[in-house]
Amino acid sequence: MDSVYGCIPAPAARSFRPVVVRAASASPAEPAPVLPAPSRLRDPVDFRDTLRQGVRCGRASVVVHVRRVDGAPSRAGFIVSKAVGNAVNRNRVKRRLRHLAAAALPSVPFGVDVVVRALPAATTGDLPGDFRSALGTCLERLSA
Repeated sequence: MDSVYGCIPAPAARSFRPVVVRAASASPAEPAPVLPAPSRLRDPVDFRDTLRQGVRCGRASVVVHVRRVDGAPSRAGFIVSKAVGNAVNRNRVKRRLRHLAAAALPSVPFGVDVVVRALPAATTGDLPGDFRSALGTCLERLSA
């Protein structure tokens, strides 16, 4: 007789992991606002004009530049340098700023171009509070 394993196959080990059934996460009542493509600053000339001609307000984690553009829709652009952190942190800060701008721009009574420059404290500081405070101050200065 041949060896035991020669004629009879050895029992196979379980090749799958048990499936863990998880409850579906509760979706938020209202989806997060998204900044549509036409509402984004992309042209370097628009960034430059907003930085040079606009009103500037700084906080611990952001510097906001706002320029009034009558007859045009509001747009926002973001500057997040390597000083903020690695690529993961920079992209996280940009995503958070895009959501904050998408929520804030529709309530502005006139068209504006907004450039937000993130500072290194943007990864650890109060980014929403600093953004809203700086944007509010800039809009007050523009309307005065």
